[in-house]
Amino acid sequence: MLEHIKEFSRHANSYDSHTVIQKEVATHLTCKIKNNPKKVLDLGCGSGAIHRNMKPNYELFIGVDNSANMCELHPKGENTIILNQSFESEEFFKYIKVYAPLDLIVSSSALQWSKNLNNVIKSCKTISDNILFSIFTKGTFKSIYEMTQRESFLPSVEEVVAIVSKYYDIDYEVKRYKLEFDDNISKFRYIKRSGVSGGKKELTLIQTKELIKNYPYSFLEFEVVFISSK
Repeated sequence: MLEHIKEFSRHANSYDSHTVIQKEVATHLTCKIKNNPKKVLDLGCGSGAIHRNMKPNYELFIGVDNSANMCELHPKGENTIILNQSFESEEFFKYIKVYAPLDLIVSSSALQWSKNLNNVIKSCKTISDNILFSIFTKGTFKSIYEMTQRESFLPSVEEVVAIVSKYYDIDYEVKRYKLEFDDNISKFRYIKRSGVSGGKKELTLIQTKELIKNYPYSFLEFEVVFISSK
């Protein structure tokens, strides 16, 4: 199991209360949906942010997520299929081709965890000409990485755009968010419980305590690239 999957699952029941940024990202992403797609696939559907924000004009909504706990929280319905699988597996894409061509593949705050983003996008192209993605990128937690002199595990905007552009003609938008907190403990608790950190523990306990003590800003930074096919 990937580390970020562990983090999302562990906090599944309280996840929605610790995902302010992810909710804003999902809302902004769904505002970009055009042409009332009838068959929609949501990669990394989580507890259902995209499903809840979409107009119920679809005939089929398929959500896939590696976390069983998240899948349990996702809204269900007669025209909704929720799959507890990896969207990177060959088995998943073999299964999903039964429903191809899809009108839209959407993914919010999930593809940054992909082990091989190129393969995922290549597979997406075989089942749909239309994509709409939001992906957390390298500018997320920028100040923390600068203070600790560590390299972010997230991809850069340029890397993501280059990969997706190999298979789709795209438009993209970069948005940066700042989330304010009353104290440093709350900031680092948010990082842990929101899952944005991917469950990665890159600092020792002593380093973490020093960072919590000395972090000079009242906010955390987030950077997200929104990508849509033309």
